[in-house]
Amino acid sequence: MKKDADKKTIIGQIGLGNWGQNLLKNFYLLPDCKLKYACDFDRSKTEKFSKIYPDVIFTDNYDEILEDKEVSAIVVAIPAVDHYSVAKKVLERNKHVFIEKPITLKFSEAQELVELAQKVNKKIMVGHLMLYHPAIIKLKQLIKTGELGDIYCIYTHRLNLGTIRKAENAMWSLAPHDISIILHLLDEHPQTVFALGSSFIQSGIEDVVYLSMKFSSGKIGHVHVSWLDPNKKRQTVVVGSRKMAVFDEVSEKETLVLFDKGVELNNKLTLRDSGKFVIEVDKETPLKLECEHFIESIKNGSEPLSNGKNGLDVLKVLTSAQKSLENGKVNELF
Repeated sequence: MKKDADKKTIIGQIGLGNWGQNLLKNFYLLPDCKLKYACDFDRSKTEKFSKIYPDVIFTDNYDEILEDKEVSAIVVAIPAVDHYSVAKKVLERNKHVFIEKPITLKFSEAQELVELAQKVNKKIMVGHLMLYHPAIIKLKQLIKTGELGDIYCIYTHRLNLGTIRKAENAMWSLAPHDISIILHLLDEHPQTVFALGSSFIQSGIEDVVYLSMKFSSGKIGHVHVSWLDPNKKRQTVVVGSRKMAVFDEVSEKETLVLFDKGVELNNKLTLRDSGKFVIEVDKETPLKLECEHFIESIKNGSEPLSNGKNGLDVLKVLTSAQKSLENGKVNELF
């Protein structure tokens, strides 16, 4: 007879949009997980995917999933405006919940979800995908071991032509990835946030945003996001006192590069350039690793890396940045 730890974790999923379809495929393929249900209000989607995944129960009524006591966790992959109401119902049914980023649109709602999860002793995991990218995992190791020296600043670019949203600006759509990366790599919380952006296509919905964070240690984090750019660019640059590193999501050959460059101050300023080195990283997809991590945290009782508190930290920056976009001021984090 198998022990409980060896049993498959039975889950359901709510939402089959573009990203939800990717989550569906990855959770379905996990050996330690049984995807019992998938839900979407669009019946054309449930009909389509029921042919691809015939052993999954497809429905347009998520109450069916909530009421099934055999289901121990639910993946919420719906528009962010509905994250709070649906995730709250999941936790009230005493089930673990995976919520796509951002955790919610309001800090008070996210805080309530985190407190509720603690009360019912269930996991909240937020889909901060990039924390599970093998290159970010390796970069975190390089920083912890002191390979880069003292970190001065981190700046990121997440640019492309599209996808243009109607319900949220480019910052809310794209920046959660980069904010989560910066907070994770620095392991600090910013003191102040400033954001500058402009709406060119749709009134009141910023297409381009520059977001800057200042930390009490003196470090700086800077995020540039745009869905109005001729180039597809997804890059994180880490500048240290000894070395520098570049993580390029788009590059297949040079995903993570270490630059033995810096500035030395003896009797005079000296620029040092000893070349660059490509760092080998695992080829596993971050989405697969993220999905595995959620199931493992349920089976082992461990806390997810991108847990509810992590979701709160990222949301706090987003909320302060939105306020800065509106009032044009540098805002202290609340």
